Amino acid sequence: MNQAGAPVPVHVYRPVGALIMACLSGASLIIIVAVIAFALPEGVRGSFTIAQDATLVLILGTALAVLYGIGRTQVRTDGRGLHVVNGFRRHDVSWPEAVTVSLGRGAPWAVLDTADGDTVQLMGIQRSDGARAVRAVREVRASIATHGSPAGDVT
Repeated sequence: MNQAGAPVPVHVYRPVGALIMACLSGASLIIIVAVIAFALPEGVRGSFTIAQDATLVLILGTALAVLYGIGRTQVRTDGRGLHVVNGFRRHDVSWPEAVTVSLGRGAPWAVLDTADGDTVQLMGIQRSDGARAVRAVREVRASIATHGSPAGDVT
């Protein structure tokens, strides 16, 4: 709820290019592995040991886990603050803690500056998304200005 008692809208920002890349790469990897596995002659498939099979499954699982981490990257804003998911790490920053968001020239993604001097990488807002990323940074800045306390006035 905002100060007037109305619910604050939730906004979710995701990197479109990274999400598409993660989904397509994961699907392609699964299809390629399946095609290769079934295309091998029976004698070759039967010659793999359990350890070799386990190693291949572990490598496939690790690659899919990395792609899943890339795909779940997001920045969400709501009435409580910013909720950032970068791969498998989560950062929750309340509005009074948030100072500003920047998307520096040549930077791959936006950065959130906090009142205690720390920074949080906002991998959900990536420069590769172009105008969409610039718009997302402006919207997050506006939310900080609306909900946050003035810089240096953190209680």
